[in-house]
Amino acid sequence: MKHMTITQPDTATVPELAFVLPDLRGGGAERVMLTLATELAQFGYAPHLILARANGALIADAQRAGLPIIDLKADRLRGVAAPLRRWLLQGQPSALIPAMWPLTSIAVWAARGTGVPVITTDHATLSDQYAGKGALHRLGLRASIRATYPFARANVSVSAGSARDLERLGGLPAQRVKVIHNPVAAPDANTGRADWPKQAQHRILAVGSLRWQKDFPTLLRAFRQLLDQGCDSELVILGDGPDRAVLSALIQSLNLTGRVTMPGYTPHTGAYYASADLFVLSSRSEGFANVIVEALSHGLPIVATDCPHGPAEIVGNRDIGTLVPVGDAAALATAMGANLHAPHNPDAACKRASDFRPGVAAVRFLSLLPQPQLSKPMRQT
Repeated sequence: MKHMTITQPDTATVPELAFVLPDLRGGGAERVMLTLATELAQFGYAPHLILARANGALIADAQRAGLPIIDLKADRLRGVAAPLRRWLLQGQPSALIPAMWPLTSIAVWAARGTGVPVITTDHATLSDQYAGKGALHRLGLRASIRATYPFARANVSVSAGSARDLERLGGLPAQRVKVIHNPVAAPDANTGRADWPKQAQHRILAVGSLRWQKDFPTLLRAFRQLLDQGCDSELVILGDGPDRAVLSALIQSLNLTGRVTMPGYTPHTGAYYASADLFVLSSRSEGFANVIVEALSHGLPIVATDCPHGPAEIVGNRDIGTLVPVGDAAALATAMGANLHAPHNPDAACKRASDFRPGVAAVRFLSLLPQPQLSKPMRQT
């Protein structure tokens, strides 16, 4: 058989759940699925992680959590269907939970005729995420959703805005896509260390992949304006991605060297959140924006773009932050300065973060799952 079990569970009599991902890189969706799988283990299920390729920064976290990992050894996502189908026919898990299109559509196709119910989960606003791919790609996206999503037991998205977008994109019935906000665990402030560039009066933190969607160029221009207004501050952008060279060049051209650092990806973000004064999100689009919740859990004020679709659903009209237009560096700079100098209620921020704790999402997810029947022995691989 073409798959390999990396970790071996003890025998048990709890029903299996199969979470399907491309890999376990350190992205938001991967961390969310790992958190959800770990939490659902507390409700009478035995989660497995089924990976197209068993690699990524979160592999060690999954192993520490005791989650079995199945490596399908598929170099491309289109190679997932056959080994996944064989695994489903052999193991018959209680549910298959794929994350992120096109793996969602591939998983529905692979599960046809196996009797295994599928719950698709999407973590982005798909029409925005793939807007630059062209008309042919969009046609394939729409067609695959229309051909597969209706045959799933349920379709889930992480915000109301992204759910309605998915329904329009795929021609799905209104309210077909269920909204379950991401489960977000507070990063541990006692692990790792935070290296700030200048020990300035005000510390500003941003977290996200260095790519077009996050629009860090606008953040850098806004930060330049903030410094020009006399605000003694420094900025750390945590994350990595294809735009690193472009952003590094922009930092130099804006004369921000020494005020801005990009340390790269770290699993230990808690020390940065705990030592920051303000969290900023400058994205063009988001499915949900887990990082806002992480920042709120540390009591930080928030400045975020009012992008589709997550930030407004998290921050809303609450007195925990400010929303500004997408791509507006001047508005972003003004909001950053105002939030650094205004009184802030960290208790209100922490209270809002608690609305997204892992147990809340797990309970909502339970309503979509087949109920455990504690008589089926777990498959041994």
